[in-house]
Amino acid sequence: MHCNEGGYGRTVRTLRVIARLARWLGTAAAVSAGLLALALWDDGWWVALAVLAAIPAVVLWFFAFALTEVIELPDRLRGAPGEARVLASAFDELRRARGPGVFRALWRTARRVTAASDLATPWAPLLTLLNLPFLAATLVSLLVVPVCVFAALVALAVAT
Repeated sequence: MHCNEGGYGRTVRTLRVIARLARWLGTAAAVSAGLLALALWDDGWWVALAVLAAIPAVVLWFFAFALTEVIELPDRLRGAPGEARVLASAFDELRRARGPGVFRALWRTARRVTAASDLATPWAPLLTLLNLPFLAATLVSLLVVPVCVFAALVALAVAT
């Protein structure tokens, strides 16, 4: 599907909704893990259960981040020639710098190089989403979040 075709915008909107939903579920899992830790604080090793309940939050946040990176990939690829020109001009400025201006030029060049690191591996966000164990962990996290929220509410009700 080409970026200029009609279905592309709909696909991007769908992916943004999925990323937003994953972030929301990750936040719900994190809050439930916190509530579970609060409710089980006095029960010794049961606090480890609350720590385990935080794992789905982290997985879902990583998934949302990777999905957002993939959504932004076409824009980054379109801007790659401009970034390459800016990087080349920074290297030219560094080459021409003399005296105390060398440190400023070196700093600017270093910042440009780190900002342009996406030019070297533009496909990197796709690798995360093509990793089957990560997708399986995301699916399991998605299914575990309602259980974590319910367990946190029950533990909080019992503890109070």
